[in-house]
Amino acid sequence: MGKKRAYKSRKPGGGRKKLKPEYDAGKNLKEQMESAVALYDSEMSLQAIGEELGLNPIKVRKLLITAGVYESEVAEKVQDTFEEYRETQDYKTSILSTANTLKLSKASVTSYLPYRKGVYFPSTAEKEKISVGAERQRRYRAMKRWRTDPTEENFWGVVLAYAGVNEPFPQKRTQSRIKKPNKMQR
Repeated sequence: MGKKRAYKSRKPGGGRKKLKPEYDAGKNLKEQMESAVALYDSEMSLQAIGEELGLNPIKVRKLLITAGVYESEVAEKVQDTFEEYRETQDYKTSILSTANTLKLSKASVTSYLPYRKGVYFPSTAEKEKISVGAERQRRYRAMKRWRTDPTEENFWGVVLAYAGVNEPFPQKRTQSRIKKPNKMQR
């Protein structure tokens, strides 16, 4: 056995470079919340705000709850019940217990709770607003649609999904067939 090498500390800022350094989920959430609050303060309905921002009214309500602007008896009851269960249970179990207690669906309970990570954008949102993973999923779904239904519309969906990507279409990667002798043959 050889000598061990001394530990070499990493340089600050080292590591893998971000694929989308300009992407910031928190910033996107804040922008959406500010837009929704401004429209809500002008006394627009959730439906009208949703149409204006291109979001579902339930997402608009959740944004307003996250901003601390939206108030209703149901929202307060759900949040209070959830917080009680959260003191003794994990997040998922607290949601299920709250749903059980208030006789609501799990989806209804989560729609009355504030966002924890960020808002999900509709499939029509610009690429700058979505994460790298969401962008990858869009490309995958476009290819899948085109493979199952090869129409011109689905083809152009793929072209648009891959616009601006260095490798335009996924290719099966094969290693070269050069035979290298393995250890046993030497």
